[in-house]
Amino acid sequence: MEWSDLQNARMAMIAMLSEKVPGLGRTALMKLCYFSQQLRRVPLGYHFTLYAYGPFDSDVLADLDAVEALGGVKSRLVRYPSTYGYQIEAGERSFPVQEAGQEFLEKHRKDMEWVVSEFANLTAADLELVSTIVYVDSEIDRVASEGTLSTLVQLVQDVKPHFTEPQIRRRAEELLAKGILSHVIADFGPSAKSVQTNVQCRGR
Repeated sequence: MEWSDLQNARMAMIAMLSEKVPGLGRTALMKLCYFSQQLRRVPLGYHFTLYAYGPFDSDVLADLDAVEALGGVKSRLVRYPSTYGYQIEAGERSFPVQEAGQEFLEKHRKDMEWVVSEFANLTAADLELVSTIVYVDSEIDRVASEGTLSTLVQLVQDVKPHFTEPQIRRRAEELLAKGILSHVIADFGPSAKSVQTNVQCRGR
């Protein structure tokens, strides 16, 4: 895909998500892009790394800024009980931004709709946890043919100690039951030590 086509596709998806997901925030946008690329193989061309709040690529925010500059979305600062955050809404020029990537949107619409239905209603904390579980699942696949659920839970807690072991296990079991985790099994597998050095969390 040519760079200009990829850019149009990314911006079209962001504009589409701003319409499909009420109260869309930056964390949710980041994770929905990650899930689309990682779980449904939507070719967005991002390079996600595990950061403080889960998988992150600054290019997603750069693309968001580009869409906002074109009038495809508008962001506003909102106050939550304990913090502030940005809420992303469709802009006056959402349609032409989506139209520029219409072929891409049509080709991957079912995948993106699945991602929205599966994850868009999660809280920011749940999105952080679930996306980290998915990321660690993919790391296990990179260094071994299979891993156990217990190994995954341990590795996630190593990089996300503010989540308890029962919280992580419950979410991981749900994802495994749905077939979302494709590289771990509830059986014997590689030890946590064998993949420990490959799962690192960067602050930002």
